[in-house]
Amino acid sequence: MDNVTDAAGGSDNELHPDRAAKNSSTGDAQRALGFFWDDAPEEDLHIPAGQHPAITVASSLLKEMARVAEKANPLKLGGPITADEWRHARTTPPAIVEHWFYEDVGVFVAPGGTGKTTLLLFQVIHIVLGRDLFGHEVFAPGPVVILTAEDNRETLVARLRQMCYEMQLTEREVNSIREDVIITDVSGLGIKLTTVTKDVVMPSAQLDRLVVEVGALSPSLLVIDPMVSFGVGESRVNDAEQGLIDAARRIRNVARCCVLYVHHTGKQNARDKTTDQYSGRGGSALSDGARMIHVLQRLTPDEWTTATGDVLEGEDTGFVLARPKLTWCPPQPDIYLKRHRYTFARYDHVGETEGARRVNQIAEDKVLQFLKDEWQAGRRHTQNSLEDAKVLPQKATRQTVGRLLKDNRLAKEPTDGGGRGGAHHYLRPIELPMTT
Repeated sequence: MDNVTDAAGGSDNELHPDRAAKNSSTGDAQRALGFFWDDAPEEDLHIPAGQHPAITVASSLLKEMARVAEKANPLKLGGPITADEWRHARTTPPAIVEHWFYEDVGVFVAPGGTGKTTLLLFQVIHIVLGRDLFGHEVFAPGPVVILTAEDNRETLVARLRQMCYEMQLTEREVNSIREDVIITDVSGLGIKLTTVTKDVVMPSAQLDRLVVEVGALSPSLLVIDPMVSFGVGESRVNDAEQGLIDAARRIRNVARCCVLYVHHTGKQNARDKTTDQYSGRGGSALSDGARMIHVLQRLTPDEWTTATGDVLEGEDTGFVLARPKLTWCPPQPDIYLKRHRYTFARYDHVGETEGARRVNQIAEDKVLQFLKDEWQAGRRHTQNSLEDAKVLPQKATRQTVGRLLKDNRLAKEPTDGGGRGGAHHYLRPIELPMTT
């Protein structure tokens, strides 16, 4: 374009030397800045006196970026409601598991080391096989995709195998689990669903690929574990969480499945054993944006017995699983789960009065049995020596002895002043004969 000939036969540069100099300097500026087209509209080439050419270049670049972005993600308003929409619109999305998982975004929250991944694998088996889950019907059995950045694939496979063995699944059922549980280990690869562009949290390019691959599998459930590994960090807490909610909704819209993030509780929430919808670490955007919140907390043996009337023994562990937010169904009660090795069983809440009664009964049986064994072996105990034996904590020992004496299940026998600390009475189970 520098040597275009005009109608009179002379080149543009020859007829207008000032313009030639101007075009030359502008072209140099463009090349120096890596301009991304060969030529620019003449209005973009006009640089007011004293203005650096980079300002014009940046302006053109921003205009082009805006045009490309609008083309890729056009904002288009919806039209009128059609007759078909009016007839078939649903008030709730389809349920994957009744009153449990829906075709939407959810979060499963628990303290680290609680066993939340193992509990999820147990649920995955039921969803794949279409088995009732803790009394809830599985409405949409199907494949489950697990995206893990924490536990490696081998560990998860080993746990699944052990569960199948302990659940005594048939060979056909085991084959279904092997075919329909899709485990993808991305630990250490830096896979992110969101990124920061010009200080704004946006979907990442990796999300686009994940949407395609998950959509092709048509799963019932996508598990993303742990959530914190797939975002942009926690320096901008609510923006990061909202970005992950948007990413999950994008997957949901294409794959038509439940997208479940696995998340950790905050430190104080773990200590306080909170089970409300804001128990997760970080901000409030996650819980506000999700439509299902499940919270798992571990219980002590006494807490478990008080709640259920059942006793934890050996390798047993007790949990309370709360569902403080389920947008698509009525409020649901807490459920109590006992874990034995790699399987879980549900227990009902028995009420505080009955549960406390059961706790007292267990404590009384322990103290009585200890005193019986000791008495028959010729060893006598005062209340002080019983506390030293640590059958129960000190306060519980005193309360238990008081109830046993009141109920005439223990008797006080004289010690002739020879008891520890000058005690005057031994404790004797009432059913044993008084011998010397």
